[in-house]
Amino acid sequence: MPYPQPSTSTSTPSPLVVGVDLTAAGARPGVHRARGIVQPRSFDAERFVSLVRRADDGGLDLVTLDEGFLLHPGRRQVTGRLDAAVAAARVAPHTRRAGLVAAVDTAHVDPAHVAQAVARVDQASSGRAGWQVGLPAGAVVQDDAWAEQARGAAAQVVRHWDGLASGATGDTAGAVTVDDEGRFRVDHDGIRFAVRRHRPAEEQVADGRRGGGTRQGRPPVVVSVRGEAAIDLAARTADVVRVAATAPARAVRLRARLRDAAEAAGRDPETLRVLTEAYVVLAEDRASAQARLELVEALEGPEISGGLLVVAGTPDDLAETIVDWRAAGASDGFLLRPSSLGPDLDALVDGVLPRLVRDGVRAVASPAPRTLRATLGLPDAGPAVGIAAGAGTVVAPAPATARPRARAGRTADSRLVRA
Repeated sequence: MPYPQPSTSTSTPSPLVVGVDLTAAGARPGVHRARGIVQPRSFDAERFVSLVRRADDGGLDLVTLDEGFLLHPGRRQVTGRLDAAVAAARVAPHTRRAGLVAAVDTAHVDPAHVAQAVARVDQASSGRAGWQVGLPAGAVVQDDAWAEQARGAAAQVVRHWDGLASGATGDTAGAVTVDDEGRFRVDHDGIRFAVRRHRPAEEQVADGRRGGGTRQGRPPVVVSVRGEAAIDLAARTADVVRVAATAPARAVRLRARLRDAAEAAGRDPETLRVLTEAYVVLAEDRASAQARLELVEALEGPEISGGLLVVAGTPDDLAETIVDWRAAGASDGFLLRPSSLGPDLDALVDGVLPRLVRDGVRAVASPAPRTLRATLGLPDAGPAVGIAAGAGTVVAPAPATARPRARAGRTADSRLVRA
């Protein structure tokens, strides 16, 4: 079933997008230390809010919460999984500019629930919500089965948003489908159970309207590409694609594949944003950054970077890397994972962003609230634009330009950018 093309096309270069991943605010035992060794503690909502506000005030475009956003994984500590959408809703009223992207999986969560949760974040943030198609809890591989399930679920989520935006009622308005007894059925790891919701039908419709409309018509869909199975999913359903590439040449090829696949699916490839993920360690001089990287790897293992591009150096070094990769056409921007949430986030907003503005590659952050789609330079997406319900495909996202460095060790100018 062919779907309609966007009403507008991106004719000017897409904005340079710079975001931060704050998954570590609840993901690993060492995240609460700023310097030195501090005993791990459970998730601190107040500190989480302060971190997001720091990113927001500093002019970052988006804050993401990946699937690993946990309450605490430590032994004999409080364990459990935080709901990223709940966390995003908690912080939304305290921010004014940055987009809030929450990862929610659809294998164990009804698509209608996903749509409603993200729509409420969108309302609370005045149109700055985004949804990342998440992996189920405990899953580490993006396989074909997951990609097929996620593609169909994403189509349902977008249909719910389109129904909310058009003021429709019933299932397309975001109301969860229930039976005559007010129950909906959930399949979780092969164990089937029903959750009772003793609510009359008219109350369900009213709730769908209240929780409903999104400020931006349809929140951007984000897909993290960690394997081949996710490439087709991202090309068909994503507005924003997160990619891990440690060399610019590989990033260029991967971005080209995504754009080609999007075009083959009938989409405008200029509406696809591809962001490179990087693990960053920032300091006033390169030697200090390198020393801290070595200390972190000694304490928590060399896999702490998660296979991402590692940039250890000064804020100017990171700014140059971002500019180089964009100039080479490798990405439309960067999504950065700070090694230390306090110091590295401060260095990012106080050093890296001002340098990008001074170099003329990034505009000064707009003080006026904007939707996340506007911040990303994406076309408006109303009910008529986007998804082929029957085929389970969605329309969305765009590109940019860039040239960099990768590879373990020091570059010619001694900046450490490691593959």
